[in-house]
Amino acid sequence: MQIFFKFFTFAALLIIIFFLTGCGNYAEKTHQSWVEPPAGPVYDDSTIFARITQAIQSDPVLQGADIEIKVKDGQVTLTGTASKEDQITRSNMHAWIVDGVKKVDNEVVIK
Repeated sequence: MQIFFKFFTFAALLIIIFFLTGCGNYAEKTHQSWVEPPAGPVYDDSTIFARITQAIQSDPVLQGADIEIKVKDGQVTLTGTASKEDQITRSNMHAWIVDGVKKVDNEVVIK
């Protein structure tokens, strides 16, 4: 009987140790939906301005258009004149394509 009691006690201790070691690391058991996603890249206004300017100046459809670009906190304002509606649409497209742009206010008018 005494051997049975020692064996039972030893087995119970092993089971308790087994379960306790399995419960120790909560970080590995955290569901992905509970973890805050990493911050995305941040684009400053000067980078946004440079990329839009380069795109507009290199577009042959926009030759002859006089478009001024202003960027503040990722919000782009396009002003100036264009000779046809397609130029206004293309300038708007170039502004929206640039990463970091939050809003585009296209005030370009046909001359």
